[in-house]
Parts: sequence; C-alpha cells; structure tokens
Amino acid sequence: MLVRKGSKIRGNAPRDAVRGKRKWKRAVGYGKRWLVDSFFSVLKRWFGEYVSNLRFENMKREIVFKVGIVNMFLLNGML
Repeated sequence: MLVRKGSKIRGNAPRDAVRGKRKWKRAVGYGKRWLVDSFFSVLKRWFGEYVSNLRFENMKREIVFKVGIVNMFLLNGML
C-alpha cells in the first residue's frame, strides 16, 4: 500500500504515548455510547418518538413506565 504525499498520522500521539490508547479507552469509558444508542433505538422503535400526555408530570410518568418495560425485557433476556 502506498502512502500519499503529505499524509498525516491519525490519532493523538501525546495521549497515546503517555497512557496508551487501550488504557485511555478503558479509563474514560470510550466506546460505551453504543449501549445507550441501542437502548434508545429500541425504546423509539417500540413506543415512537413522542409522548401522548400533555402535562409535564404525566409525561415523566409515561417515560418512566416505558423505560421500565424495556428494562424488564432486557433483564429477563427477552431482547
């Protein structure tokens, strides 16, 4: 494979040199965002992107209820 003229090395060399990239990833929890994205993807697929209640207190209750249902399925290994 040929390297283009004027190409640059990717990454953060000072960070990689001081702590090591793998160690840094573990320390800051890098790469865990996909878990949250997956959870919200499931939530939106099942219940849609909107809440049906108009009052804020009822909206909070509805969201807590929906998240509880998804968590129940996740904990029981049904997803």
